[in-house]
Amino acid sequence: MPVSVVILTCNEEVNIADCLRSCSWSDDVHVIDSGSTDRTIEIARSMGAKVCEHPFKTFATQRNWAIDELKCKHPWQYHLDADERCTPEQVAEILAAIGPDGAASDKTAYLVPSRLMFFGKWLRRSGGYPGYQARLIRSDQCRFIDFGHGQREKTDGRVGRLVQPYMHYPFNKGLTAWLLKHNHYSDLEAANANQLPHMAWALDLFSLDHVARRRALKTLSFRFRGRSLLRFLYQFVFKKGFLEGRAGLNYCRLMSIYESWIERKMHHPPPDLTATIERLIETARASSTAEPKTLAEADAAIQSFCKSARTLSKKTSDPADAALALVHRH
Repeated sequence: MPVSVVILTCNEEVNIADCLRSCSWSDDVHVIDSGSTDRTIEIARSMGAKVCEHPFKTFATQRNWAIDELKCKHPWQYHLDADERCTPEQVAEILAAIGPDGAASDKTAYLVPSRLMFFGKWLRRSGGYPGYQARLIRSDQCRFIDFGHGQREKTDGRVGRLVQPYMHYPFNKGLTAWLLKHNHYSDLEAANANQLPHMAWALDLFSLDHVARRRALKTLSFRFRGRSLLRFLYQFVFKKGFLEGRAGLNYCRLMSIYESWIERKMHHPPPDLTATIERLIETARASSTAEPKTLAEADAAIQSFCKSARTLSKKTSDPADAALALVHRH
């Protein structure tokens, strides 16, 4: 297979082995680590991956560093995070798209769908499937630009689209890790929202391209107050997340809380709001005996998190803490 694999890691000993096993089809696998203090690097090297270390700034800069600096064997690169997995069906589709020598395709990048797994359950509806991202790229013809907490592709060439998804396990490191990560992501999303051009994206609202339309809708949503409620209604009602039972409900609640953090940070945030949310998360973790592993345990842990938010907001007069009372609504 004429594709090099690039995997981004930081303290991913829980995920890296399974991720690498899913990439055994490639003879050129690179791990870019950004300061792991656990066994991530040790595990990656023991499984034959080429490991290098580079400080993480943003996803786009890290992926562009891989394009510029890695001595990859193949012109095509497949980019993964450690909590993601390739599937045999996807590998077969890639081979059919680019050919055995990589020269059969006239595309410079491929958008790839993903399946979001919530404690063992695929959330097809509330998880935003297919949720395309550019992951298969020609390294000499495509780069990445920052957008929110993630990245988007930048290329003058044609962009294709794969049908087969990769698997995404964002809760493998636990609910606490997910909440802490999204607290940080909300900083980046809020900063990005306040820098967006006013109407340059508007025509894409009427685009026939699903990806362009979805990106424009996200940009439009930053203009509205009450985004947390809108996000919940969109995922749980419009996208029919209610058909996914408690798993769908709890994921929609988490994403609604995440949106409330973004909105609060966009509009006159208290200077220590990020630290306040971190304290809230740690309070919820302290009240639990262990990180959830099953859907039932996740349900209880999320209830505990919301309870901690209510308790904290009642005990303090800090406006940043009090602002978190909006969690009650969910």
